[in-house]
Amino acid sequence: MSETPEPMHQEPSAEVPIPIGEPLAWPLLDQNGTLLVRAGSIIASEEERRFLVEHFSFYTGAARPITSAHPSSGDARGEPITLAQMRLSIGSPIGMRSFFAATSPMRRSRVIGFSPDRSLFVTAPRVGKLPLVLSVGENVQAVAIGAHAVYSFSCTILATCDQPFHYFVLSEPGAVRSLRERKAARVHTRLAVRYTSAGSDGELQGLGLGRDLSVQGMSLLSPHPIGEIGSNVHVSFPISTAQLDTQFEAVAVVRNMKHSGAADGLVAYGLEFESVSGDQQFALRSFLFDCLSANSL
Repeated sequence: MSETPEPMHQEPSAEVPIPIGEPLAWPLLDQNGTLLVRAGSIIASEEERRFLVEHFSFYTGAARPITSAHPSSGDARGEPITLAQMRLSIGSPIGMRSFFAATSPMRRSRVIGFSPDRSLFVTAPRVGKLPLVLSVGENVQAVAIGAHAVYSFSCTILATCDQPFHYFVLSEPGAVRSLRERKAARVHTRLAVRYTSAGSDGELQGLGLGRDLSVQGMSLLSPHPIGEIGSNVHVSFPISTAQLDTQFEAVAVVRNMKHSGAADGLVAYGLEFESVSGDQQFALRSFLFDCLSANSL
């Protein structure tokens, strides 16, 4: 059992669409999922583009702009989405339910491993304090948060185990479709967000409305200035799920700002998280999964 699924192999070639002189509409990742060039960066010349193509093998799902907001059963060329393209990782949250209980709520589980034949090892979902009862050969519906999208798929229970704890072995995901075709799953929220930033008149503090939250950032509406584009701001808001109760803390960069035009005079700031600890990322992903489960499943 390995820790990550093997990405699809892709030879370096000019087929990777890297525009010159304009912001990238998507991030460039290598075959191991390592970020090479951030979305929005500009490749200034043909020489730079050629250097990237010649020295890196790009992950197949990373170098393609996302153009549709509608669910899809494959990529832009109509090819099926694979387990490698989903880019699940150890600890990725998964919601599951039996095909025979299509109206019941999704039960929370987590990825604990992958096998060479692309089977999934997941913790047994719970109903209250007891594990969800599923039988070998039973088909299940599932939804999971990948690196750049939220996916729904179907699996078959290959094995149920109770040692050293309750877990399931699932077949390779089939009929995979993207519920959120964007580089970061974003959910509509209304959060009371405390912010602190440095201004020309000293430290600025206040309370704003947090909306459109993702693992990469959020929109923060404030009645007062919080900073200029490019400046840093510290944000904090509570996260409470069935599994954890914590205070989310992060340093973010102001990427854009826009006056709402409404009578309330609020200004919307687009924030990109820059400094987030591993524990905070886990808490944020858990919170987003709960929100997506409530809104989309």
